[in-house]
Amino acid sequence: MQNGRQTRWKRVLLSALLLTGAAEAATIKIATVSPLSGSLTPIGSEVKRGAELAVQEQAAAFKALGYDLELTSYDDQASATLAPQIARTIVADKNVLGVVGALNSSVSNVIAQAFGPAKLAMISPASTGDQLTQNGWNHFSRVVAPDSAQGVAAADYIAEELKAGSVVVISDNTAYGNGLTRVLMANLKKRKVPVAAYMGASTPAQIAEAVKRVKASSADVVYFGGTDDTGSQLVKALRAAGVTATFMGGDGLDSPSFLQRAGIAGAGVVYSTVFGPVNAFSNALDFSDRYQAAYKTKPSGVAVYAYDATNTLLSAIKAAAGNSRTLPTRAEVSAAVRKVNLPACFSADKSRCATITGAIAFSDSGERLRSRVMIMRFDDVLQPQVAKVQTVNAESLK
Repeated sequence: MQNGRQTRWKRVLLSALLLTGAAEAATIKIATVSPLSGSLTPIGSEVKRGAELAVQEQAAAFKALGYDLELTSYDDQASATLAPQIARTIVADKNVLGVVGALNSSVSNVIAQAFGPAKLAMISPASTGDQLTQNGWNHFSRVVAPDSAQGVAAADYIAEELKAGSVVVISDNTAYGNGLTRVLMANLKKRKVPVAAYMGASTPAQIAEAVKRVKASSADVVYFGGTDDTGSQLVKALRAAGVTATFMGGDGLDSPSFLQRAGIAGAGVVYSTVFGPVNAFSNALDFSDRYQAAYKTKPSGVAVYAYDATNTLLSAIKAAAGNSRTLPTRAEVSAAVRKVNLPACFSADKSRCATITGAIAFSDSGERLRSRVMIMRFDDVLQPQVAKVQTVNAESLK
């Protein structure tokens, strides 16, 4: 009798241990990497929040499949120096099957390299550096158009719409700014638009020097490649110095914090963006309502793309898992991301739509097959107006 009881208890204990192990193995984590402190906190938080909404909405569906879905967020402070440690921490957590991020191209570059041996899937909602899809990585993809697409669209606008006689080009000395400005200048050269000067400016002293050189050049357009924190300082300094040249930039200026920092100096600013206003997407109203309810502020385009990047990643994880209740491997998830084919959706009913920004599928290099670039302009009351929309095919970027 005693032996029978001991046997039954052993079986109960073994079952409990197996169930505990199964519960741990069934936890799927998605990580986000973006600036959550420092000057880029406002836009970096949009990455986290967009992903957070997607995870919250899909948690019940994953639970029904036998998985607990969790989101964990990492603050990179927009620093490539911090990226290696963040990458090591993420790779060490075997339950992380995919990453949404980073915001900055320089950070994405470091993290993607570190994820290579682990074959950990990574989808950036915002990194536009051209080189990111030129490394032969099978685990890196992005849902936004690259700098080359912005450079083409911006150069077209400067030549055809602004009809500029000359342009001063300024980078904020980041990988993003340097890449964007180089592509722009190459395309301005094709259109025979002279570049009066090219310089870097990211410190107060450099900005002051840039203002002097712009004034001396009498250029019609000042093109800035960089993020909104430096861009707002530069345009305010230019306007304070009496410079009236059109100020144009890339998607680094597509953030509510740019106008908060620039104030009235933001009037008339033109920028190319891979994001655009949220209301430009026909089925974004429900997302905007849910975002505002959760965070008490309006979303920017970055949040929308982070939401779509996360849903794309979750779709790939489901496909990789199949009918199994065990975790798919990271390699299987990366392969599934490249096979994703989510259709465009124009319904306001979120239960019928997998994406907000349109159809999502990727080329062999991780570039989105069809993306778009918008040229925006802040009017006199600081409202963004669409000036031009351009669709970009991945094939055309080769």
